[in-house]
Amino acid sequence: MAASREPEFVSADGWPRDLQAFAMASLFWGGFILVRAIFALRAGAPAVPFEDVFLGVKFYADQARVTMALQAIIFVTFAIGILLHRRWGLVLALLYLAQVIAGHVIFIASNLGVESQRIHVKIASVEGPVVLLIALYVAYRAVPLLRVHSD
Repeated sequence: MAASREPEFVSADGWPRDLQAFAMASLFWGGFILVRAIFALRAGAPAVPFEDVFLGVKFYADQARVTMALQAIIFVTFAIGILLHRRWGLVLALLYLAQVIAGHVIFIASNLGVESQRIHVKIASVEGPVVLLIALYVAYRAVPLLRVHSD
């Protein structure tokens, strides 16, 4: 008689542990960018203004702080939702990742010929496929949890 066991990578309630690890990473990342937005920590030279890209549009100074804080709040919200095993957390994560992918496409398309944005376009071109892979992975792991069972 074979004993039926749940796979080790799935918690007792059926949520994949790697999805929960994604949520923890998202929670820490959201906290980091929230702190960065609040304190406007700069990675570059003091002459470089604080900047952020949201929905494919580049923002500077206080507007960038607001958009970065908004994105941090979204990260923290969907991370908490996933950690609490709520479907809305998965939906919010997938919507946000879709926005990031669309934002990369919009940013690249609108800045392709702009010489001053060349390095940022290159960075977005490298980030785009990585974000797409993350989104596909999250979608793959989330689909079984988002299906409505009519039992």
